[in-house]
Amino acid sequence: MYKVMIVDDEPSIRTGLPKIIDWEAYDFSISAVARNGDDAVKKLKNDYPDLIITDIKMPILDGFGLINHIRNNLNDSKMPFIILSGYDEFEFAKRALKYNVKSFLIKPVDEEELITSLCEIREELSQDNAFPHFYQQRMENFNHNYLEIEDFKLLSEAIENNRTAEIEGLVEQIFHRFMEEKLHPNLVRIHLGNFLFKISTLVKELGGTVEDIDSKERLMAVHAGNLNAIRLKNILIEFSLNAAHYLDELKKSCRIINRVKQYVEKYYYKNLKLKDMAELLYINPAYLGQLFKKETGMLFCQYVNDKRLQNAKKLLLRTDLPIYQIAERVGYKNVDYFICKFKETENCTPLEYKNKQMKA
Repeated sequence: MYKVMIVDDEPSIRTGLPKIIDWEAYDFSISAVARNGDDAVKKLKNDYPDLIITDIKMPILDGFGLINHIRNNLNDSKMPFIILSGYDEFEFAKRALKYNVKSFLIKPVDEEELITSLCEIREELSQDNAFPHFYQQRMENFNHNYLEIEDFKLLSEAIENNRTAEIEGLVEQIFHRFMEEKLHPNLVRIHLGNFLFKISTLVKELGGTVEDIDSKERLMAVHAGNLNAIRLKNILIEFSLNAAHYLDELKKSCRIINRVKQYVEKYYYKNLKLKDMAELLYINPAYLGQLFKKETGMLFCQYVNDKRLQNAKKLLLRTDLPIYQIAERVGYKNVDYFICKFKETENCTPLEYKNKQMKA
């Protein structure tokens, strides 16, 4: 059964069109209804259809805006559209041809014209589907055995190392295996889920979040049995390329922050300022501050202060230096300020801390 989304700002169309014909008789079902193009874009994230029937003139985002979003922003050149319009205008028809729209129907919709369009689109969808009879095939004809697909491991490695030139070819190989093995849609979904988990783990190890990767939501929303293989393959390619770029950016961020940490470790006793660090690394100070907070969970000044106090505690236990000298050695010019910062973190003065540790 192919899924259909209806997009129209007229309530009578949204409620009437689903009832105008027996959709299931032509292998279609209404999966979503949206009141304009913007509403449709939001619903696409949760339920991606096989066909969109859309009005042209709508508020916020019109029909051509919706088509443009799917063709260009979502990189879906295959999505079939049926355009509805109350205006029999040649200009609309010309624009519809430009976007590779399948049908242009004038309101009120003629049942026979709609059925003819659906039958033509159904034929094209069944040809587009790379999995043989993926929608109609009997359950016993699918392969229910879970087999490891080595290409997923290779794809993860290509993403991790930002080898973008390899990604499209690897995804092609993966889908060739899906077709060759005649895997059941549920197994396809399991493979995709395992792959997403692997990428998510890589991202988390570098302090990122998989939700920040563009097209992740589209891949997660996919039910393999309700989407033709060509479209699913394109979404996986897009996600993989975005993930490779995102991981590369995270690695760069980690390298920058590691350099900052190393510098602080070595020169914590000096008058360190974020602005000076940014100049040293040729980075915008505000960006460096945001990056440092994201990676460490601390402001730069808090991190420096923490390092100073850690080293102050070592000096308290290993030397007999007076408190004012320890304060100077770790970078505090004012001994009273040093004692105040020490009490904030340890709930006692430096001398009290030393005495407690010595007794213990």
